Amino acid sequence: MRSPTPTREPLFFCVALDRGSEVTLAGGEVRHVKAQRLKPGDALALFDGRGNVARGTIRSIARREIRITVTERRRDSPAIPCVDLYCAVPKGDRVATLLDMATQLGMCRFTPIRWARGVAEPGGSAADRWRRICLEACKQSRRTYVPELGATATLPDAIAQARAEHSRLLLAHPYDDKPSPSFPKLAKIERLALFVGPEGGLVAEELTLLRDAGADLLSLGDGILRIETAAIASITAVNVLWTLGNS
Repeated sequence: MRSPTPTREPLFFCVALDRGSEVTLAGGEVRHVKAQRLKPGDALALFDGRGNVARGTIRSIARREIRITVTERRRDSPAIPCVDLYCAVPKGDRVATLLDMATQLGMCRFTPIRWARGVAEPGGSAADRWRRICLEACKQSRRTYVPELGATATLPDAIAQARAEHSRLLLAHPYDDKPSPSFPKLAKIERLALFVGPEGGLVAEELTLLRDAGADLLSLGDGILRIETAAIASITAVNVLWTLGNS
């Protein structure tokens, strides 16, 4: 997995990290700088959500903008493996927990899936809110790539996308006839498509579609987990299995 940026200065989002010697923060990031009581001359770090990182010092603080003198730049490499989460949407505010924790763990993309037994659909303004959640999680975990947010998809379309991207397909699925959890070997895998269904489980047709597409089962036990629990546990398992397989 890609390591979070090692800088320890406060980290802020700047959509345009140009090559010039000065950048400007505006909008919500101005409030965040002021909330931390930073002042001219203080050091901070910036990221654009696409792997570009800069370090600098505050030159001036105005009501609506903050000017920063850049002292250092770099570009982080994308995550390996890239974990794309194709997932049911939890009810209520539980999706915030899912996105927050999955981003901290290095999720590359989140795509809601329409499952036969799914009960929640994202609202019209969900994408903007979800992006803010992912952005704040990046600041917390000091990850420099903000996850992509895909449009709601059907399972066949999601499988087709994952295969077109040459992803290894994994399905979080409780075991029923196995005496112990199943953990697939993930060494040398660069991209993973992790499918997490609804709490009501998959119907037979959905399970057949994924198995026919070559999906491996990632079984964490025989319990019926909440969607966000299954997603977070599965991403954690993927990170551990990939690390062990490449150590």
